[in-house]
Amino acid sequence: MDRVVPNYYWRAVGQPLQRRIMDSKKLQSSSHATYGLSYTEYQVQRSRWRQAVRRLYLNAAVKLTKGPALDFGCGAGELLKLLPEGSVGVEYNQNTVTYCQQQGLNVHWYDGFKDGFSLTDIPWRHGARTLYLSHLLEHFDDPMKIMGDLIESTQPDIERVVIILPGKSGFKIDPTHRTFVDLGMIKEALNQLPEWSLTYRRYFPINHERAGDYLAHNELQLIVDRTGFA
Repeated sequence: MDRVVPNYYWRAVGQPLQRRIMDSKKLQSSSHATYGLSYTEYQVQRSRWRQAVRRLYLNAAVKLTKGPALDFGCGAGELLKLLPEGSVGVEYNQNTVTYCQQQGLNVHWYDGFKDGFSLTDIPWRHGARTLYLSHLLEHFDDPMKIMGDLIESTQPDIERVVIILPGKSGFKIDPTHRTFVDLGMIKEALNQLPEWSLTYRRYFPINHERAGDYLAHNELQLIVDRTGFA
């Protein structure tokens, strides 16, 4: 039986709704296409309009970093390209990893389920200070445990975690999403991580929670800082 692996790298911000649904169905129609070459092509072959809109979201996200970053589930490296020098990406899709490396990006293949998301054998330490979990957590059945594991595993190097999540509308139209994660879930999980605190939150591009109920690409952006490093 083929192994079913949660998607680390769904990057659909800026895609028109109708085309997004059509392409999602196309991806679902082939076995594990989301983890192969077809999905890599789907990520990188964006229209100029989609690229322009996507850039607005990427520019907003990159402003949240604190020094070089570890982009967990970096996809085709769109955000990674904009992060400070010394940033590192990890990705599950081997085809996407190859594509990123061909673009000159420092990206490594990684399967977090093999080592409990402890990031062993990934040369990211002694440089990265921010951990990006951008449109990642919603792809897991137990996202808060995985978030906690990653935060614990990246200490003491990581001082900041940037979390970006879809709203309700965006969550519903993506067939790879498994768990809807909201601000309340993040706050509750942080109660188990006393050294970390929520220091910034914003809904983007419209700074209102309800906007995500109706606009597919209205997202929640959060910064979680380690105590004493905000």
